[in-house]
Amino acid sequence: MKPNRLCRALFLFSVLLFFASQLLRAQDPVGSPKPAGHTFTKEMTVYVSDFELDAQDVQVDQGSAIGQRRPGILERPQKKAQQDPAAQAKMLVDTMSQGIVSDLQKAGYKAQRLTSDEPKPSTGAWVHGVFTQADEGNRLHRAVIGFGSGQAKMELFVTLTDLSRPEKPLYEASTEGASKDKPGAAISMNPYVAAAKFVMEKNAPEKTVKSTASTISKDIVLHLQQYDNSSTSP
Repeated sequence: MKPNRLCRALFLFSVLLFFASQLLRAQDPVGSPKPAGHTFTKEMTVYVSDFELDAQDVQVDQGSAIGQRRPGILERPQKKAQQDPAAQAKMLVDTMSQGIVSDLQKAGYKAQRLTSDEPKPSTGAWVHGVFTQADEGNRLHRAVIGFGSGQAKMELFVTLTDLSRPEKPLYEASTEGASKDKPGAAISMNPYVAAAKFVMEKNAPEKTVKSTASTISKDIVLHLQQYDNSSTSP
């Protein structure tokens, strides 16, 4: 091949290579997770925070069926817990956290619960989430447990974070007045943070809560394995 033809061929090949690379880049979805951004191994501790769930105390009409109480010095603990929104919310959150930690430990991971008053470690995997519900205008709020608290169903958004590579918050709370600190505050999910969504009944029995926790745990394990570079064979 003559030198001029060789130069033209190399030039055309370079142009085709450039356009091919641009096409592949255009096909890459915006905001898609990059494997290099996370590194999870079996040696890391998986910290599970209690999923956010609000409780609301609503005055109950003493003449209603719910408000009627049999005379006695003490109420039965079970009945009192059923009428206490805070106790219901705590029971649901406790069951969920304990179930996820237990499932992850059975899967071979070092998992532990991280309470709200404990500082987040600088390394490890962090599982956290928030229960939500939508209002009549389809605006998202933190879910509320309590009498007259709206819809019977709620959605749970769960995300997994590499603590050595901090990400943006899972959601932003409303800044209107002091509503962000009140139960059921309006929120906006962060579109740049990947999160799995699950649906639950507010009055779900313990069996259902444990089943949902098991489903979440399986999803977490899949993601941990996906970004576990230590298990990749040479």
